[in-house]
Amino acid sequence: MAERGLIARAPGKGSFVKEDIPSGSEHRSDNQKQTNRKPTLVGLILPDFSEAFGTTLLSGIEWEASRENCFLVVKKSYGKQDMEESVIDALLELGVDGILIMPVHGELYNRKILQLTLDEFPIVSIDRCMNGIPVSFVGTDNIGASKKATDFMLDLGHKQISILCPPYKNTSTVYDRVEGFIKSHAEHGVGIDDSLWLTDLTSTLPGKNSEETRTKDVSKIMELLKSNPGITCLYALEYNIALLAMKAAKSIGKSVPDDLSIVCFDSPDSPYNYEYEGGYRFTFVRQKEAEMGATALKLLIGQMKEKKKSEKIYLDADLVIGLSTKECI
Repeated sequence: MAERGLIARAPGKGSFVKEDIPSGSEHRSDNQKQTNRKPTLVGLILPDFSEAFGTTLLSGIEWEASRENCFLVVKKSYGKQDMEESVIDALLELGVDGILIMPVHGELYNRKILQLTLDEFPIVSIDRCMNGIPVSFVGTDNIGASKKATDFMLDLGHKQISILCPPYKNTSTVYDRVEGFIKSHAEHGVGIDDSLWLTDLTSTLPGKNSEETRTKDVSKIMELLKSNPGITCLYALEYNIALLAMKAAKSIGKSVPDDLSIVCFDSPDSPYNYEYEGGYRFTFVRQKEAEMGATALKLLIGQMKEKKKSEKIYLDADLVIGLSTKECI
C-alpha cells in the first residue's frame, strides 16, 4: 500500500492513511505499468536449421533479443515460397514489429518481401542476400571464405577438385562460394574442370531430406569418383554433403584423407561430433553464426526505432583445419 501511495509510513510511529489518495493510473506500480506495455515482437523465418548451421544463429538472435527486451516468434518456411508468404501474412496479422528472414531462393524474389520493402516495414535478410533490392542484409562474405578454403586446397597441391552442392544458380550463398572457388584458381593460375562438379545434389534441401534422396546422392558421388579417379579433393559446400561424400568414399574403398581429402562449409561445434580423438572430422569454414544473428537483430531494431536505411554487412569466416585433408603428392 505504501508503494501504491495509499499509506504513509513513519519510523517509530506507524502507518497512516494518506488524506490525498492517488486515483487511476497514478497509483499503479512500475511493474504494473511495464506489464501493460505492448512487448516488441520480432518474427523470424528460416527455411530450416540444424546443428551444423542455424542453431547457433538462432542463439545469437535470441541473446540479442533478450538484451533488447524483444520476444521472438520463430517459424519455418521449409524452403517453399508459398509457405514463406503464408508465414509472413500470419506474422503481420499477429502484429510483429519487424521480421528477420532467411529468404527462400527461386527464379524470382518473394513478392511479399518486395511489398514489405516498398512499405518500409522493418525487415532484415539473413545469410542470403537479395541483390538489387534495398533490403538490409547480414551474412558471411562467402566469396572470401570460399577463396580461403580453396587457397588452402591448392596450396596442399590438389589440382583436381570436385565441387559438391545443390543447384545453385538462384541461391546467392552457394553461387558466391562457387565464385570464390573460381577466383582462387585464377589467382593460382590453375585451370578448372567443371565436368568434375556435382551440382544437382538434393538431399540437403528443405523437405528433401529422406533416406531415398540421401542414397541417390551418395550413389552420384560414388559414380563421380569411379569415373574420375584423378580427383584428389572433394569440396562440399554444405556440412551434410560432406557426410555424404565421406560415406561415398568409404563405400568404394577410398580412405580419407590418405586417398581423398574433403573440405566443407560448417560443422557442428561439439566434441561429440569428433570422429577421432584430437580434432574435427572435417577441415571446414566456420561462419560467425552467433554474431550474424545478433547483428541482424541490431539492424532490425535500428529500423524499428530510428527508421535507419538499409545496409548490407558481410562477416568474414575462419578456416578450421581438421582431419580430412592432407598434402597431395
